[in-house]
Amino acid sequence: MKKIKYSLLLACSLTLVGCFEPSSIERWIDNPTNNEIKVTIDGNELTIPAKSGINYTFKYGKHTLSYNNEDFNFVAKPAQYFSESGFINPTQSNYFIHTLIYSESDLGEGEYEEMLKKDKEFNNIEVIIDGDEMEVELPLKLINDVFIEKIDNYWNYSYDEPFPETVTQKSDKSQPHYERLRKIYRESDFIDFLKENINWKEVSFHYRPKKFSEIEQYVIPDIDLNSIKCKEGRQYLEGLLNDWNHLLTLKGSDFTKPYNELVSEDAIDKDYKTESLCTKENDPEQTYSKALRQFTDAIQNTRNANFYVIK
Repeated sequence: MKKIKYSLLLACSLTLVGCFEPSSIERWIDNPTNNEIKVTIDGNELTIPAKSGINYTFKYGKHTLSYNNEDFNFVAKPAQYFSESGFINPTQSNYFIHTLIYSESDLGEGEYEEMLKKDKEFNNIEVIIDGDEMEVELPLKLINDVFIEKIDNYWNYSYDEPFPETVTQKSDKSQPHYERLRKIYRESDFIDFLKENINWKEVSFHYRPKKFSEIEQYVIPDIDLNSIKCKEGRQYLEGLLNDWNHLLTLKGSDFTKPYNELVSEDAIDKDYKTESLCTKENDPEQTYSKALRQFTDAIQNTRNANFYVIK
């Protein structure tokens, strides 16, 4: 009897775990500047120390971030297919993703650069060196977004992790005998790195934050439903737009289930099955297909983001 009882308890536990819907996501809010800053999330003022940061838990759904007398709205949500980490950069400070190659054999400078260029790691970076402004080609990427997502800007080591002296590569004869690794730096730390490794006395980079109102926003398109000639398509898209707009009124676990349903494979199938009802006879100008593409294009780039700015 004890064994049966234990099995039932285990089954119940597995059921509960399987049915659990995440309702929030935690993100580090970073302050790489020399002074403390104050950031307000949904009216809650946070003091973030200099050269440090804090973890903050965001319920899934719509939020407002305010900093330096500006604000914007954004959505926190689960990623559809890939889940990666990231951090929030309210000061829009510069961060640098630097690429190094680890090789089994010694590489000459020319060979090293050739490998990096082959992997398309070089970018032209504006830099001020010893008072002279110039553009330098470096295995480097400069980013200063408010939401810095690892899915878009992959790195192996964060700004508080050093590059290792050596790495162990998995044995695979089909792969080249080198490994490309990336580290993200705060600007001040990267300048220190440059001064140590290159004979530059003074190094600086331009600071170009955007106004919050200029940050790219994802907007559910305002589709003229009356322009859709196919009745079935018009009714379906009207319901879809209502569901997405209603989603932004929800928070936490109330947000998770309907969001997952709206981006599921079944939902995508419904989008395109409706197209088969809008034929050349009842929709000769393909008004439903065009309206549907307008909608799907608008949300496509947000599918794997955990955070995105909205109007």
